[in-house]
Amino acid sequence: MPLSVRFGEFLLDTDRRQLLRAGAPRPLTPRAFKLLELLVERRPKAVSKAEIHDRLWPRTFVSEGNIARLMFEVREALGDDAGEPRYLRTLRGFGYAFAGASRAPEAFSEHTTSGVAHRLFWGELRATLQQGDNVLGRGPEATVWVEAPSVSRRHAVIQVDGASATLADAGSKNGTKVDGRDGRTPQPLRDGDEIRLGSERIVYRLVSTTVTTRTSTGRRR
Repeated sequence: MPLSVRFGEFLLDTDRRQLLRAGAPRPLTPRAFKLLELLVERRPKAVSKAEIHDRLWPRTFVSEGNIARLMFEVREALGDDAGEPRYLRTLRGFGYAFAGASRAPEAFSEHTTSGVAHRLFWGELRATLQQGDNVLGRGPEATVWVEAPSVSRRHAVIQVDGASATLADAGSKNGTKVDGRDGRTPQPLRDGDEIRLGSERIVYRLVSTTVTTRTSTGRRR
């Protein structure tokens, strides 16, 4: 069954056989891709080395070193650190497990209420917020993943309630500000507000999703 799963700034699309990071393809050999697919498919359960062997090399003898080399390749593609893993955990003597918080692509689609969408712009990247709590940070549980040295793993939370949004700092190390206002006190967001997560600048926009069709005479319908 094809998978299409987002985690952090990555998208794993098994139908197209692609791993994308912020929209750009990350190279993986076919077996390394199949290993990542297996771990994501079985999340959050751990997968034994025996099962990995049977899936990747059916009826073929290979050493455990082959699995270790594939794991290294997958971690390289994800920028993951075996010592402090964000996505892939090693269970010594058993196997591996996918540890990243994952979401179906629908969680990144156009969440709208009353004809509006709540969006964040960070450089060339854009995220559409969902109703409820949206965690901003560089940890695997983040709804909006901001990979920057001055950003904490769980830096701030934006709560979306209908057409309203409120931001609050989540105990970050370098602080949160909204147009210069201290985010330790919950701050209501207005269209065009500048959010500072540490030294990173993010712009909040409240966008109308109501489309008006014009006739050839220029009149609206």
